[in-house]
Amino acid sequence: MRRIIGIFGGTFNPVHNGHTETINYLLETIPFNKILIIPNAVPPHKKVNNVSFEHRLRMVTLAFRNIRRAEVDNREVFRDTPSYAINMVKEILEEEKNAKVIMIVGSDTFSDIQDWYKYKELLTLVDFIVMNRPNFPLPINKDAYNLVNKNLVLEDFLKETSKKGVFEIKVTPLSISSSLIRRDVLRGKELKHLINPEVEKYLKKHKLYESKSSV
Repeated sequence: MRRIIGIFGGTFNPVHNGHTETINYLLETIPFNKILIIPNAVPPHKKVNNVSFEHRLRMVTLAFRNIRRAEVDNREVFRDTPSYAINMVKEILEEEKNAKVIMIVGSDTFSDIQDWYKYKELLTLVDFIVMNRPNFPLPINKDAYNLVNKNLVLEDFLKETSKKGVFEIKVTPLSISSSLIRRDVLRGKELKHLINPEVEKYLKKHKLYESKSSV
C-alpha cells in the first residue's frame, strides 16, 4: 500500500480536545503514515478576531506534541493569499509524490464544500474523509450529500486508485467548539476537559480571548 498522508486544517481558534480526539481516533483506525495539522493563516470563510497566527500555531503545537504521527505544519503563514485548500494540497502532492493524500474535515465544514475555492478541481486531486457527527448530518439538499460514496467500505477506500473518493466515518461527538471556549474564557469559566492543560496555561498567560473583540 502507498504511504497515506492526512491533512487536517482549520483556524484552531483555539485548538481543543475535539480536535485532538478526532486525530487520535483516525490514527487508531487508519494506517496513516502521518497527519499534517495545518492552521490557516488567513481563513477564507472565518474570522480569527484579534488572535494572531503565531498564538494559534503555538497552541496547536502544544496540543499535538505528544501525539505520534501528528505533525504541525506552519506553511500557511508564508502564503500571500487566503488559505485556500487547493493551494496547500497542490504543494503537499508535490512533496509527497505517489502518496495517497486525504483531506480530513467535519461534516459541518464539508456541507459547504460548494463554496470552497475551485472545489471541483480539489475533489479530483485528493480523497476526503468526512467525520460525520450524529448531531450534524450532511444536508440532503446540498451538493456535499451526493459527493459521499455511501456504498464504499474503508478497505476499498484505502486501496490504490486513480479515482478520488469521499468516505464518511461516524464519530462520537464531543460537545466542544472553539466559539464555546472563547465565550467561557470571557466569562471566567473553567475550561477543564475542554482543552489541553498546556493550551489553557498558554492562553491565560497571554490573556487571549479575554476581551469581547476576541470572541
